[in-house]
Amino acid sequence: MRIRIRPCPLFPLAVVISISLLALLMLYSIGAGNFYPWCIKQFCRLLLGIVAIFVASSTPIRFWKEHAYTGYVVCVVMLTCVAMVGKISMGAQRWLDLYFFNFQPSELMRISLIIALARYFADLGISSVTRTVSLILPLSMMAVPVFMVLLQPDLGTATILFCTFVAILFVCGVQIWKFVVALLGLAGAMPVLWSMLRQYQRERILVFLNPELDPSGAGYHVIQSQIALGSGGIYGKGLLNGSQCQLNFLPEKQTDFVFAALGEELGFIGCTALIVLYAMLMIYNLGVAMRARDRFSQVLVFGINAMLFLYIFINISMVCGLLPVVGIPLPFFSYGGSALMVLLFCQGLIFAVDTEHKMRSGLKRSR
Repeated sequence: MRIRIRPCPLFPLAVVISISLLALLMLYSIGAGNFYPWCIKQFCRLLLGIVAIFVASSTPIRFWKEHAYTGYVVCVVMLTCVAMVGKISMGAQRWLDLYFFNFQPSELMRISLIIALARYFADLGISSVTRTVSLILPLSMMAVPVFMVLLQPDLGTATILFCTFVAILFVCGVQIWKFVVALLGLAGAMPVLWSMLRQYQRERILVFLNPELDPSGAGYHVIQSQIALGSGGIYGKGLLNGSQCQLNFLPEKQTDFVFAALGEELGFIGCTALIVLYAMLMIYNLGVAMRARDRFSQVLVFGINAMLFLYIFINISMVCGLLPVVGIPLPFFSYGGSALMVLLFCQGLIFAVDTEHKMRSGLKRSR
């Protein structure tokens, strides 16, 4: 396959880069005005991620459709390798040590599952979606990685995989009554699911209901995050002046709780600006999905946009104490290589769909 570099849509690309640059500014600030250890590493990852955007946007969409199932199987194999020889960190076995860097295959599984589901429903056709038997295979495709990710354990990624799957089913036209039945079944299975959770995961859920139950333990993250957000006020304390960040009261300030650091140092205005940027990007993505001419592209873009929304919604809700802490990064903003690279690649796929649509429209006008 020959890849021809295509120009990316400037407006959404500028939005993504703006979010990433704001993230670098925050990493510099919470690092006490130092480029190390976070800012410079994230900058290098961003450069690689921009390359990933152009590679994804320049690759024909039909290539990803043709290799959808192959990519899914490869990701399942990588998750199996994680279970066998994965690197253990902080009690979780989620990473493969590739010598030069640690890679988290569950991040890649998120987009691989979306591509595989898009291929399945594109081949299935709209009329066949209403048959219950047609949902057995996609349900199995979702259940396998969710189960393997839960074993790591990684409740956050498992939640993203499951919710993205549900969103794709809804977009593809599955009847509402099936969602109701599934919801009732899930409610009935809650005792079993509760017994399968690790002790620390149960504590996070209980502390979510009342953080004061364990203010120095499981509730510490949420309490400190809320203090940071509240103390920032409207305008924030200013860069390098956030006491919760600079004095290390706020845990995971560069990853899961970076939004709290943003709120403390740049205040309500900074948080609102970031949310507006996210909203503009998701509206653009939604427009691309609605303009797409083929079903595979439509489901692909809808799925990626749903995943992006879930990342943002769960992370910000978690930081604000509206959802339990589940270790979900903030897209293009949290420190970390695997999530950043995969999400930038996903956005590049949306650019590819948009570019192909514009090219086809231009050819039709010329005729």
